[in-house]
Amino acid sequence: MAKVLVLAPSGFGKSTSIGQIPELGIKGLTPTETYLISVTSKPLPFKGSGTAYPITTKEDLQAGRRVITDDARAIEAILLALVGSPFKNIVWDDSNYVMQNWYMANALAKGWDAPKQIGFMMGKIFDAIEKLDAAGKNVFILAHGESIPGPDGRIYMKYKSTGKMVDEYLTIEGKVDVTLIGVSRYDATEKKAVKEFLTNENEQFSSAKSPIGMFEKQFIPNDLGLVVDKINEYYG
Repeated sequence: MAKVLVLAPSGFGKSTSIGQIPELGIKGLTPTETYLISVTSKPLPFKGSGTAYPITTKEDLQAGRRVITDDARAIEAILLALVGSPFKNIVWDDSNYVMQNWYMANALAKGWDAPKQIGFMMGKIFDAIEKLDAAGKNVFILAHGESIPGPDGRIYMKYKSTGKMVDEYLTIEGKVDVTLIGVSRYDATEKKAVKEFLTNENEQFSSAKSPIGMFEKQFIPNDLGLVVDKINEYYG
């Protein structure tokens, strides 16, 4: 259905946007329709997450709704296994760490060949994501962004990789239909931080994008449940 990249700094609330959190007004994703691939083992930051997304292993995917692994081949295999599953939403959380962890473990041994290998293994993962998209699934890729000053004075927030050599082989922003950028601001009236997704480019960021008319507003709450609703309304 749609491939969605969510870029935001650590602590913004990318993982929070998955959960059903009524006290924050977050609809979130429906757990019975959602499968998570977490690259780190940190607990999900919302109440009842262990019940909503029980952890299992790649060898027994049907026993739960969340797998924790940073192994690129395992992630590719899991994504392919989910193509024929009943799950409508697939979330790949903390996705940058697949590259970063592999690089830290292999850079000395692989030398200058490391960026090519990273590009290859990430390319295989995105080949699997294309198959999920073709099967009518929504795929959410949650990641840390890197801010690059653009020639027009705006910020181009890109997927944070392990360096320029990897970027030569991989442009993840070009592989998705929607790029949402997490933006935080302080509401002086309400005296609280407000966290929102930017849905299209504005005067500050040039890399947010979405199909024309998918979102009525430039800023929306950091709520993936809302995003799914808009995707379903748009594509029917």
